[in-house]
Amino acid sequence: MQCILPFLIKYSYLGIFVALGLGILGLPIPGETLMAFIGFLAFKGHLSFPHAVMVAFAGTICGVSIGYLLGRSFGHPVLEKYSTRLRMNPEHLHKAEEWYSKYGKFALFIGYFIPGVRHLTAIFAGIAVMPYRVFALYTFAGGFLWTMTFVTMGYYLGEKWKLVYTYSYHYILPFAILAIVIFLLIIFLRTDSSK
Repeated sequence: MQCILPFLIKYSYLGIFVALGLGILGLPIPGETLMAFIGFLAFKGHLSFPHAVMVAFAGTICGVSIGYLLGRSFGHPVLEKYSTRLRMNPEHLHKAEEWYSKYGKFALFIGYFIPGVRHLTAIFAGIAVMPYRVFALYTFAGGFLWTMTFVTMGYYLGEKWKLVYTYSYHYILPFAILAIVIFLLIIFLRTDSSK
């Protein structure tokens, strides 16, 4: 993170856009901390808060859109080609695609709040050939909520912006995991009751 901070200060909004786009694609850039720092820069008056949020959001949706296109263009052929090496049954792959087509919208929305998951949800949506409009609706809504949450936290924490890491892992991450557990429980109960 230390090498990114001077980049953000030097390149301002362009730096925010590029860093968040690449972070969403999977580069080891801590998105929550980055956005908290962006909020801190807005707090100090170095950035406009509304512009910072919109540019962070634009970088985020650009990153997830590229991930979606990569998954849609290359994901399925790569999985089919290497499925035997990965010990994947084509039928299981098809079932996973069906599951993701049906329930992946929730993962797209809430996945931003779980490190590691946010990098994969767009790729899996592309592999599952989820219609882009559906993908965009859920992904952009989740991305806006994620961006707004962490930039706002950095802004209101001010000089204590580094505490966002503590807050996100003590409060936001457990809430996201709880939401996923409840969602999976609902799916299980629906599936169980339909038998």
